[in-house]
Amino acid sequence: MNIPDTIIGLSNEEYHRGEEFREYLSSTQIKDYVISPKYARYKRLHPEQFQIGAEASEKGSLYHDYLESLVNTGSSEGFYKLFAVFDPPVNPRTGSPFGFGTKAYDEAKDFFQMQNEGKRLVSQTDVILVEKMAYELLNNCRSTSKSIREIIKWGKAEISHFVEYEGVKFKYRPDVETAKKIVDWKSVAVDDLHDDTINKVILKFKYHISAAFYQFMEHERSGVWKDFFWVFQQKSAPYDAVLVSAANWAYSQEDGIVKMGSGAHIFAKLLEQHVYCTKNQDFDGAQIFIKPEFKGR
Repeated sequence: MNIPDTIIGLSNEEYHRGEEFREYLSSTQIKDYVISPKYARYKRLHPEQFQIGAEASEKGSLYHDYLESLVNTGSSEGFYKLFAVFDPPVNPRTGSPFGFGTKAYDEAKDFFQMQNEGKRLVSQTDVILVEKMAYELLNNCRSTSKSIREIIKWGKAEISHFVEYEGVKFKYRPDVETAKKIVDWKSVAVDDLHDDTINKVILKFKYHISAAFYQFMEHERSGVWKDFFWVFQQKSAPYDAVLVSAANWAYSQEDGIVKMGSGAHIFAKLLEQHVYCTKNQDFDGAQIFIKPEFKGR
């Protein structure tokens, strides 16, 4: 099957787990080569062993889905068509709702899902949370809010792209893209959004490597070096947000010269490693990072 370089309307589930797209490497997967090619290969072959908790995954995707609706339709109307609000039954002994993953919770959820076929189930609490976050993001963060409104006005969300580089396949799906920018939404559990805090978050989750991946692959596809930005927003009140440029971390241009930050340098090495491993079907372990007989050890 020939995959076009751009697909609009491809579902998130199909993009990540569709059989015809599995041979395409994502920005998340290339970062696994930091551990070792062997680890990266194993994780791709056994994704079910590395899934994050269902509850955490649902909360994160809900935030992105809400913003996707705002970007692509100008309102949240499309968001509400996709979901049905599920309120778990109350435990009569405690007076509190049954917890996530309990038998009573799962049975009630399965029954409610049957009544709302084709819709994803969400809690009222989570819906209220993303509504509050989106409102603060768009209205109460001064110049950041103004920039976000401009991005939403001109951007398109969750368009899937597929690229071949040196005969090896890659995929990427920006949260938002415009003619000159790529923007990534990041909801974070931090008390402050100062430089040192944001820098620690970027390094911890290797966001700088992902940014470089997106920029490089977009240039391969379109010939354009786009500026990359993160929007970091708190997941708890007051839901503050900042717009952060990745110019010092990933790729940037100055007077027509493309410059590489630390994330771009790391990405370039990981890209070279993945291309070699894929072409040679040689996925070695952590020993590739150690010189033979290093210091006699």
